[in-house]
Amino acid sequence: MSKRFLLRQFMGDEDALHIARVTIHSRDDLSQHNHDYAEIFWIESGKGLHIINGQQLPLGAGSLVMIRPDDEHTFTSNGHGLTIMNLAFPAETLAYFRNRYFLETNDYFWTPDSLPYATLLDKTQVRRLSQKAEETWKNKKSKFYLDALLLFIFNLTDTNKDLDLNPQIPAWLQKAAREYVTPEWFKQGIMGFATLCGKNADHINRVTRACYQQTLSEFITGLRMDFAARQLSMTNTPIKAICNDCGFGNLGHFYKTFKATFNQTPIAYREANQTIV
Repeated sequence: MSKRFLLRQFMGDEDALHIARVTIHSRDDLSQHNHDYAEIFWIESGKGLHIINGQQLPLGAGSLVMIRPDDEHTFTSNGHGLTIMNLAFPAETLAYFRNRYFLETNDYFWTPDSLPYATLLDKTQVRRLSQKAEETWKNKKSKFYLDALLLFIFNLTDTNKDLDLNPQIPAWLQKAAREYVTPEWFKQGIMGFATLCGKNADHINRVTRACYQQTLSEFITGLRMDFAARQLSMTNTPIKAICNDCGFGNLGHFYKTFKATFNQTPIAYREANQTIV
């Protein structure tokens, strides 16, 4: 039978939130439960299963889930451990955020789907979020710090909307796409992406064709061009340096690829989108 956890069991009378880090080794470590509060958890390390509303979904490092009060769930792992960071806060906070920011969306905590909202963070995002949560824990009596942490999380997940968890796309491919965002990886080309996937390039190519209707080369070119566009819009980095950071050895080839993607040259794109004052 499912248990109902109450926030007052974990929080002091003056606390605005509860933050904890726990490692799950088996299903016996935590009872199936729902609760009278809202919850966000993310996986720092390990692999396991999220047993949620009668379904079993895989969890791995970077998985982030927003649990609604009536969702019934628990976790299990393969014995090696699943390390979870958890944020719990009063359910009425959801009403405030809904009215303030999310009246026109049925996303996040307000999805009508049977399963709660989930996304996948990259290693850098997980590290930043855990650090932010630890800083917030020191100020757990403050609603200001709770709101700041929640806004940080919503902003973090909003940047991932184009690649949110899709059951039709393997988690390893989505995770690699999240992490293939730096010059270090771009300069390694296809082999760098294959390293992040932990698969051979031929297999990845077949999967990207099936999932994105793109070859592996086209897919990673799109990731490089997205990076180039951000650099052109948000920095004054010379175009030649951006070309090099994207892993292009030839400036002319970079110009041709960028124009084919955005219908503008890099110079024209920067002039139209530059935000540096």
